[in-house]
Amino acid sequence: MATNNPTDRRPAKKSGPPAAGDRPSLRIDDDLAADLAEIMRVHPTFADAVRQAVGQLAMQYRTAWANKVCPPDTAPVLLAYQLTNPATMRRTRPVGRRMPPPPPAQQLRPLFAETLLGGPTPPVRPDAERPARA
Repeated sequence: MATNNPTDRRPAKKSGPPAAGDRPSLRIDDDLAADLAEIMRVHPTFADAVRQAVGQLAMQYRTAWANKVCPPDTAPVLLAYQLTNPATMRRTRPVGRRMPPPPPAQQLRPLFAETLLGGPTPPVRPDAERPARA
């Protein structure tokens, strides 16, 4: 016969992000363990590795949504990235959190953009049709 002790039951899982100060847990599978091993070569603690990875992904999402690359609450797809050695970077003074500018090329076909974003696309720049200088 089973007992009905409330301490034996697991609490219901809450949806949404954890609040500050929470201690979420997750099961580590083989793929996640391998990915964490790579990140933890540079960020030695589990917490540092997770903070770095989540922060980088969140900035990618914010940038895509702010520049209307994809609709809000849709995960953007990373098509390319640029890497550098941090030792060779020129140091600049901190200015807070910067958001990268939009990509240089038009991202969506006009008809698709109208359907996806719910409005007309901005007019094409007049200098976009000019031939390149010789």
